[in-house]
Amino acid sequence: MDYPIVDGRVQTRALEYHITDHCNLRCDHCCSFSPILKKWLADPAAFREDLLAVRRVVRPSFLKIVGGEPLLHPQLEELLAIAHELQVGARIQLTTNGLLLRQLSSRSWDCIQMLSVSLYPEPSLPRDLIRHVAREAARRNVEVSWKMQDKFTCLDRSSLATPAEAASTFAGCWIRHRCNSIKDGRFYSCTRPQYIRKFAADPQRFASDGVPVLTADAARIRQHLTQSEPLHSCFLCNGGDAPLDTHRQLTPQAIGAKRNLLVTLTAP
Repeated sequence: MDYPIVDGRVQTRALEYHITDHCNLRCDHCCSFSPILKKWLADPAAFREDLLAVRRVVRPSFLKIVGGEPLLHPQLEELLAIAHELQVGARIQLTTNGLLLRQLSSRSWDCIQMLSVSLYPEPSLPRDLIRHVAREAARRNVEVSWKMQDKFTCLDRSSLATPAEAASTFAGCWIRHRCNSIKDGRFYSCTRPQYIRKFAADPQRFASDGVPVLTADAARIRQHLTQSEPLHSCFLCNGGDAPLDTHRQLTPQAIGAKRNLLVTLTAP
């Protein structure tokens, strides 16, 4: 991708903000590590600061509000109102597993233009809930994407990649072009570093996979998006072209094992 700079801002496809780490599901191969992370909620003030900083240098086609499961955030309406006010991208998309969509407030509906609902085999969304969402979206002219998620990409490695493997993963990975994110004042080409650093004894090593937006200009952001060297996180990831596995919910024992493995792999 070329990532043109227009009026001092890099033009990108999408920008993600993960407002929760935890989820009400325990999906194996979750790209956000939700089953093995502790409960965490984005602070509205920090959310505003991040969006104000990033909108100086990045112009995505749309801003994605994601998790974890974003509908678990008790201040979701406030966060969506902030995003609507600041207009980082032309549109706002809320990405959810849909199980809690009945509780989405009228004001929240009015702040979004797109809704992406992941449809899992287990648990499946009740038909009456699907009809409710479809009616609300049609009434408010919100574009809905129903995404069947019966298979997950096997992103997590069981051992560290070699430098050659990490370079190959990075070169062929579509995630870094589609899943840019902003968190704690840093812009990441990929969502994985912001999560992996939470397990690392040296979080700063993975923070360097991103760019501080307060001190960066558009050229620095573009350099990050087009770099050829892999991220530190690539040594722990199989990339977007990894094999697929059938969707399933993790047991508590499997969650503990995955958490322990990631702590081991991120050790110095």
